[in-house]
Amino acid sequence: MKGSILVAEDDRNLRRILRAMLTREGYEVSEAVDGAAAASFLAGRKVDALVTDIRMPGMDGMELFRHCRDRHVGLPVILVTAYGRIEDAVEAMRAGAFDYILKPFDEAELLRVVGNAVASCGASEREGASAPADEWFGMVGRSPAWMEVRKVIGKAASSPFSVLITGETGTGKELVARAIHRISDRRDGPFLKINGAAIPPSLWEAEMFGYEKGAFTGAAHSKPGRFELADGGTFFLDEVGEVPYDAQAKLLRVLEDREFERVGGVKTFSSDVRLICASNRDLKRDAAQGKFREDLYYRIDGIPIHLPPLRERLEDLGPLAEFFLARTCRELGKGRMTIAPGTLEALERYPWPGNIRELENAVARAVALSESGEITSADLCFGLADPDGQTLPATPEEERFHDSVREHKRAVLRRAIAKAGGNKTKAAEILGLSPTYLFRLIRVLGIEG
Repeated sequence: MKGSILVAEDDRNLRRILRAMLTREGYEVSEAVDGAAAASFLAGRKVDALVTDIRMPGMDGMELFRHCRDRHVGLPVILVTAYGRIEDAVEAMRAGAFDYILKPFDEAELLRVVGNAVASCGASEREGASAPADEWFGMVGRSPAWMEVRKVIGKAASSPFSVLITGETGTGKELVARAIHRISDRRDGPFLKINGAAIPPSLWEAEMFGYEKGAFTGAAHSKPGRFELADGGTFFLDEVGEVPYDAQAKLLRVLEDREFERVGGVKTFSSDVRLICASNRDLKRDAAQGKFREDLYYRIDGIPIHLPPLRERLEDLGPLAEFFLARTCRELGKGRMTIAPGTLEALERYPWPGNIRELENAVARAVALSESGEITSADLCFGLADPDGQTLPATPEEERFHDSVREHKRAVLRRAIAKAGGNKTKAAEILGLSPTYLFRLIRVLGIEG
């Protein structure tokens, strides 16, 4: 399963078409007949993306988008609209919508936009959680290393210069970019993000700068790019090292002259955008080796912010684990759970190569599999491998116990899915679980099909 999608559309035939296209691509699809039904669905279930028509009776797509922006922060919303309401869709993107698709839509375009949305959802910020006192813009920490980063974030926010955030995968680069935007004088402007590695090289310029009708096969209409939509705000370009080399010159021009042309167009547009880039690569070394433009590197490296790996800020391990535990329990509808004494000491012996993201996933896995209200080191470390490939640090008895529990859960889930004819949403109803919890268990337990 690639991800879960909610389709909000009052036209039954169009709803069926969207469901067929997305299901065929491997997505789990749920349907809502209007905006109110979609809002009700989202109140109790979590999806990876929402595809909604703008024109619907009652709560229309724009109202549904605003509802999601306020109550489901981080949920990518894709608007489907007729050409006559394209201005509404563009304005919604400036206010935080992920993207829009014009009717009649092309299947390849739909799947591309949905694929990008689902990919972004996994890295999106989740807000509104109960958090410890040292939580700051969705980030948690009190170690000296982290406090130094916070100081630089504050200085970067008050300056007009480009920012380059570096660090290993999973250290929280997107959260830092959002924090800079929210305490800057651009806070009332749009915040747009895109992952440079998620865009095919052939479409990179079209995504960044937009395109005119007929610019390439499938370009049935004109469409603004990210720089155009981010005018007056902040544009976060993650994995900037993956930007195609040939396109880097155009990116440099936008940063220096604040001007660009759409693909296939001759009109010059201007854009007042604050660019924040992120990368887990050594861009200076890449520039020296001719893999990245040297002039672009020095242009985006206006204010460098390096995020330390989790192993260098172990004082934050406990607060982060508690933060993720409280949030996951709430998302899965579980009661309050605690971390057993001595557990954090065991976690400090693990190097956490996946950093904060790996810790977050470990906590989520532990909550999903736990049979009690207490999370132990065996729960958190089960399945984690040290640099030598050894599993940490469960005893043979604990491993046999976990294997038995996992096999039992696999059998129960497979029976329910078979009874529901393969429909996982119905299987969740049979088991008395939320679809979100069931999908998480399927991923954690490695159940295929």
